[in-house]
Amino acid sequence: MSNSAIQRLIESATHQDTVDLKAICQSLHIRVVLDEQLQDYCKIGIDVDEKLTIWLNTKIDKKTKFTFVAIATAEWLIHPDRVKDQGVSYDIFFLRELTNYKASKLIMLATRLAVPEHIIEKLSDALEVQFTKNDAADNFDSDAYIENSDYLPEFLRCVIKVSSSIFLLDNLSSKFE
Repeated sequence: MSNSAIQRLIESATHQDTVDLKAICQSLHIRVVLDEQLQDYCKIGIDVDEKLTIWLNTKIDKKTKFTFVAIATAEWLIHPDRVKDQGVSYDIFFLRELTNYKASKLIMLATRLAVPEHIIEKLSDALEVQFTKNDAADNFDSDAYIENSDYLPEFLRCVIKVSSSIFLLDNLSSKFE
């Protein structure tokens, strides 16, 4: 992988088998707020104090919250003008269609904000249909990783290997360097 600003940010927040999404949000000056009035699951936009904010519905579970923070952060990195101008909201229908967005720039970046690249490789290998025995994949328990993760299983099952996503990260770097 090339060494873009976003990749460096992700690498600096990566510790063993996890990415510290909170550290990424702090680096990007993104506030995360629980909002009892929010009708959707999540919204990212600029608050009344002109601060970049992710609002989360208080009624959603922890894994859904973490998933939406990753997705909303990716939204900011990809579409900052849209976030600043009107904000972006996500609802239950977005989650139901998550696998349809698997190859989108948004989900490719969001998964990288949540999961280290070496784990994405292993998850991707484990999720593909294996026609030959692969000893490296046998040593990694993808089901256990997904179960113990802070993110929704359907989100983690959207991971795509680096070869498919490097173009995205390389193109985004020019906006943030």
